[in-house]
Amino acid sequence: MVSAKGFLMNSEKTRELLPSPEEKNVAVQIFGSDPEELSRAADVLSDEYPWIDLNAGCPVRKVVKKGAGGGLLRDLDLFRAVVKELRKHVKGKFTVKTRLGWNENQISKIYEILVEEGVDEVFIHTRTVAQAFTGKADWKSLSVLDKKIPTFVSGDIFSPEDAKRALEESGCHGVLVARGAIGRPWLFKQIKDFLERGKYSEPSTDEILRSFEMHLSLLVEDKGEEKAIKEIKKFVAGYTKNLKGARRFRDEMMKIKNLQTLKEMFYNFLREV
Repeated sequence: MVSAKGFLMNSEKTRELLPSPEEKNVAVQIFGSDPEELSRAADVLSDEYPWIDLNAGCPVRKVVKKGAGGGLLRDLDLFRAVVKELRKHVKGKFTVKTRLGWNENQISKIYEILVEEGVDEVFIHTRTVAQAFTGKADWKSLSVLDKKIPTFVSGDIFSPEDAKRALEESGCHGVLVARGAIGRPWLFKQIKDFLERGKYSEPSTDEILRSFEMHLSLLVEDKGEEKAIKEIKKFVAGYTKNLKGARRFRDEMMKIKNLQTLKEMFYNFLREV
């Protein structure tokens, strides 16, 4: 997720967020409120990346107060203008991540705009922007849409059972997993297994360890050792979810500043429980 303005200003911080062009199966998600800025950024980015996604759903205050992210849904005429311009300039796949509306459900109107302006796929978090992450995601609210383009339901998908219910209630083509995958990368396979075979298995201790070690090594490669140690701590809650003594362990791990010690602590905790 990168700022169109930051990208055009050649901000080093923004550039660091972009994936390597060698990574084929990734999207670059852009946010902003100016149709011209967004389309200029998309024009350049889609030369390097085959998939551009517009963020029209982020509820974070510093994004919304600039009219970007979920702020676009306050003015659906501007929203349409942004989508129209982007469709002209994105050379590959163009998708939009959005919400039900600004502070009320306007998803039928929002969806109609996206279909009419030629978006390839749409991802819908089933809360309003004003709700942020409070209350419960309303999967059923998408059942009224005609699904003329591939449509994905998002919000509160923390388990394979959630994914199945979300698909049934929304009538969507697929689900988008967000917060549920933090520290639980095996969730995608569990959902796939459950939808295809009606059952899934929990990861073994070895599988959790392998995932954690791969995650940590990729962070070190990408950000360096010091930043990687800070970053991985955000994911520890997911990796240790529902394990006995996890809260105490997480408190202890927050104090660790050495990579090898952190690895050993995690290994020993998993083996112990």
